[in-house]
Amino acid sequence: MSAEYYESDARVIWQRPELVMSVLGALEGRTVADIGAGTGYFAFRLAAAGANVIAIDIDPRAISFMQSEEQRYSAEVQSRFSTRLANENDPSLANGEVNIVLMVNTYIYIEDRVAYFERLKEGMQQGGELVIIDFKKKKTPIGPDVTDRVALSDVQRELGLAGYKILEIDESTLDYQYVIKAVKL
Repeated sequence: MSAEYYESDARVIWQRPELVMSVLGALEGRTVADIGAGTGYFAFRLAAAGANVIAIDIDPRAISFMQSEEQRYSAEVQSRFSTRLANENDPSLANGEVNIVLMVNTYIYIEDRVAYFERLKEGMQQGGELVIIDFKKKKTPIGPDVTDRVALSDVQRELGLAGYKILEIDESTLDYQYVIKAVKL
């Protein structure tokens, strides 16, 4: 899909970025990994809100796009924003590097999820939070094919196997997506 799709005005309506960011709590001075950052839809918003952001993606074109878009922001936002090319099996975080991991519309693309999320814990500080937002496993006007989506119960089970404690599940705030907030044990 194109950058226009990810950055469309319609996305603000169904994705509700301010609400999603409020789930993350206070951002000032915290380090957030936006995994599957794509065009930087959330990463730039997070940096503007005071977070130190590592925008991670496995697609070099996404990294290049974000790096070109970064110039549109103030020097202050740019100082809190960085990109990182990762591979599909490893989030490429240093030990204890982040307080929060945000993963929006990305869960379905991770193949060996339990192993991936075990590795992800290494990059999180003690008590680090993980927020996953992905499409409900039902037909919606936007999003991937229903057969490609991951049921909320499967996400819960896989996170438990990987050593996370679920703090909150919200299936009603976003029309097309669920929100899971978990903590590294």
